[in-house]
Amino acid sequence: MNLQKNRSQISRVNNAQSQIFENQIIMACMGYINEKRAYIEKTPEPFRVISKNHTTGVFTGRFIKYKNAQPDFKGTIFGGSAICFEAKQTMKDKIKISVLTDYQEEALELHYQLGAVTGICINLNNDFYFVPYSLWRLCKEQWDRQYFTKDDLKEYKVRFNGAVNFLDFVNGNKVEFMKEFVKG
Repeated sequence: MNLQKNRSQISRVNNAQSQIFENQIIMACMGYINEKRAYIEKTPEPFRVISKNHTTGVFTGRFIKYKNAQPDFKGTIFGGSAICFEAKQTMKDKIKISVLTDYQEEALELHYQLGAVTGICINLNNDFYFVPYSLWRLCKEQWDRQYFTKDDLKEYKVRFNGAVNFLDFVNGNKVEFMKEFVKG
């Protein structure tokens, strides 16, 4: 019973951290809209209605873990480029490439092949990165392993000011001007 409570508590903490991270990305999206630099929206989570009260309009529902969940964010960058990316986080010292579902990976690959800006926005133990999907997809070949460390990703570290500014790298580069984010 105690183990079950511990797992439940860990799950609640992880969910809360994920929500904070996504909100920090959404804050950056709002800033990019104000700058007229990009319009990017969060993809709604799969949700199932359990019951409805037709008189009051109140319903009970739950989020569902869905194997075909789409990447977390999609939109357009100034100039007309599409952007599609997934947000992942871990409090560990490395992030496994297996955190993407097969469907998310397939969706990112299709967007990449069609010329969209594609990536994975990562919170890696409270440091933030926007990793090109073109690099992510080559991890096994390039490093002969199934994960990335902070050292591997240092050139993709993004600015953080309460918002995860995923289009702006700490080295001064901007996503929309970097060739590795689109198939070329």
